[in-house]
Amino acid sequence: MLPRIIPNLRLNETNEFQDDLAHPILICEHKGDKQNSLSHLKTGFGITVIGCGLSGMITALSFAARGINSTIIERQNIESPSFFNDIRTTALTDSSKVFFEKLGIWGKIASISGPINDIYVADNKAPEMVHFASNELQVGQVIGYLVENKNFKKLLLTEVLTNKHITIIDNSSYEVKENNNNKCILTLNGSVHECDLLVVCDGSNSQTRQKYFSCETNKPYTQYALTFIVQHEKPHEGSAVEHFMPTGPFAILPLKDQNFSSVVWTIKSDMKDAVLNLPKDEFLHMVQQNFGLFLGDITIKSELASFPLRAYSTNKYYNKRIVLVADSAHVIHPLAGQGLNQGIKDIESLASNILEFGANTHSLETYQNMRKNDNNAMLEITDTLNTLFSNNSRILHTVRQFGFKAAEKVSPFKKLLIKYAMGRRK
Repeated sequence: MLPRIIPNLRLNETNEFQDDLAHPILICEHKGDKQNSLSHLKTGFGITVIGCGLSGMITALSFAARGINSTIIERQNIESPSFFNDIRTTALTDSSKVFFEKLGIWGKIASISGPINDIYVADNKAPEMVHFASNELQVGQVIGYLVENKNFKKLLLTEVLTNKHITIIDNSSYEVKENNNNKCILTLNGSVHECDLLVVCDGSNSQTRQKYFSCETNKPYTQYALTFIVQHEKPHEGSAVEHFMPTGPFAILPLKDQNFSSVVWTIKSDMKDAVLNLPKDEFLHMVQQNFGLFLGDITIKSELASFPLRAYSTNKYYNKRIVLVADSAHVIHPLAGQGLNQGIKDIESLASNILEFGANTHSLETYQNMRKNDNNAMLEITDTLNTLFSNNSRILHTVRQFGFKAAEKVSPFKKLLIKYAMGRRK
């Protein structure tokens, strides 16, 4: 496997793609002075991003919007169909929408996303239900958006490849050889690569995260998330439904096409093999029972994927010249759809601090202080909700129903919940 340096592609005056010759990989020395440091980052490959997934590409685009160059290192071949093979979906909050508007790409993301106009939360099909509606917000606002990961990834990759501040090196395995207070030294398939800052975006199983960081929270949930796409007879009208079942949440999420929704079904780990090995008609029957008939009969239109669930956070977000963002630093239960949105807050904070202070310990410490408490709070919220709802306790069921009535009838409390779900903290 040979690493490839993918040149920047930009549109010329006739709207045809043309290559910018890829710059050589520069040896990046630390500059103590902020102005010199920023000048260096804007002219050389001072920042290296590990991982060309959603968070990695968003990180590089956030730096690029501030005029800061970066190099993305990716293990896979980005031209391979398997690079886009992901049937999961991502929920985006209003806060994330504002972030992408600043990058100038929200219009393109909106064109492949479905709005979430209403959220209905039910406790094991009990009569009491909480309804969060967009008509309770300002005119033109919606609660959130849903986008299919494969389409999201293709769109972001196009943006990355056409951005003059970003270079991709794909087909490349990497290993960190040295991390000191001035620089980070890697090997890429045997070749040496040095950078001022290594931004780790290759997930919670990252080898660099495991080598240089210790965990603060590591809680397996003994649950799996099954995810797949369904088609239904009636239009969903932008409605999302979260059924809290004893085994875990059963979420119905509206896609851009009015007759298609994504399902994320959380089940106990010891049920996974039995459920996945059911005959297709029996599996469909179980899904229809959980789904209900409010959108008519359903058919399953994709393969099934399953993922083990856990809560995870690191004790620090940086170690000398290595910094963690998004899933490399924290993983939460997917029941609230906040995973990538928390990561986007990380990315915006990191890029803003580096622009203001340069790539140095002060900016990394400031970034950590700005993000760690909020991420830990979201981990605690989702962990508590999962514990509270994923059981058969009659006492907790009564408590939950009381909470549902309060949330539905106490307007200020309900508005606070909507605001938090939209990614707002002020």
